[in-house]
Amino acid sequence: MEDNPLKIKNFRFFITGHFISFTGSWIQNTAQIWLVYELTWSSLYLGIFSFLSSFPTIILTFVSGILTDFFDRKKLLSIIALFSTLPPLVLGVLTQFKLVTFWHVTFLAFLSGCLSAFDIPLRQVFISEIVPTRFLTKAISFQSLSFNTARVLGPFFAGLIISYRNLYECFYLNALSFVPFFIFLVFFIKVKSHRKISDKKGKGVKESLRETYEFIKKEKDKLTVILSVANFTLFGASVMVLLPVIVHKFHGGGGKEYAFLSSILGLGAIFGASSVIFRRPMEDKVKHLFKATLVLGLGLLGLNLIKNWCFTLVCCFLIGFSFTNFFPVANSYLQENTPEHLRGRVISLFILAFLGMHPLGNFIAGFLANKINLHVILIFYVIILVLVNSYLLVFKFNNLKT
Repeated sequence: MEDNPLKIKNFRFFITGHFISFTGSWIQNTAQIWLVYELTWSSLYLGIFSFLSSFPTIILTFVSGILTDFFDRKKLLSIIALFSTLPPLVLGVLTQFKLVTFWHVTFLAFLSGCLSAFDIPLRQVFISEIVPTRFLTKAISFQSLSFNTARVLGPFFAGLIISYRNLYECFYLNALSFVPFFIFLVFFIKVKSHRKISDKKGKGVKESLRETYEFIKKEKDKLTVILSVANFTLFGASVMVLLPVIVHKFHGGGGKEYAFLSSILGLGAIFGASSVIFRRPMEDKVKHLFKATLVLGLGLLGLNLIKNWCFTLVCCFLIGFSFTNFFPVANSYLQENTPEHLRGRVISLFILAFLGMHPLGNFIAGFLANKINLHVILIFYVIILVLVNSYLLVFKFNNLKT
């Protein structure tokens, strides 16, 4: 394959550590959500949990973008990987000794969310330091493939552990999964960065905000893509917080069925990422984003209207497929069209739109599902998702070109 980033040793170490750590994270995420549902049996509490655990992304992501642009990215990633072992370790102990409550799970998830708010933008931009620009789209898609392969394996392993062993073991495995990534970063990944770092540290947050604002104001296509990502997350991806409710109320399933459905989502995402990696270079990435929006809308509509288990699996596959045909492509579009000295901050805005909308979307979805018929909510979400992204990615973007 032409321009294969796996030819680069640094990237091979990075993607291996990335895969192991995210497999652990998906094991924990699956077990954690099911633990919350077992503790509360409430869609409202699922929404509250998801909101609070993801809320740090809203308040810390831009700060992470500033740090990403101003400091050594490898050192920051190493420190975060080390500290990320602590919250799952504590949660494992509390769960093992039956001391855990809803608020324990939520607080520790909040701490993990704080670390993730710094970690995720760093991982995204760090790729640009270890691969040439021409490799970037495929490298980001490989990262997405790694993430979503973990999304398949993580829930699968979690389902086995929940069913046949002890749920708390999921949390210990997650703590252990960060160790290889830390070792690779410290001892194996060698970065010869040509970025000028020291002369940027004098800039304050206010100046950094002004500089980013001026760039986004001038380059309106970047803002349009970021807004489309926010809409895709808020009225599309956030619906997945209701997956345990869909499994329970639509199909009468439990933890095993929920884990299996999560794995199918990940399987669809693997195929989606592979379709980006092995296809020819995209001539129009924005048009590709619009097509991915339509696929997501179709998957959500089918998930809502047809209560057949096999058809539900197909819809989850389509939803996962749309995720990795949207987020990595939007990411690469922004990175390829942003100057190096601003890349961390612009990608932090992408992460804010990508993950920062999750807490708000999860909370709203959980709240509405507790008050209104679930079918009505899903239809409303699909309508908003498709209409807003049609305006942003077709009408508005075409006007910017002309």
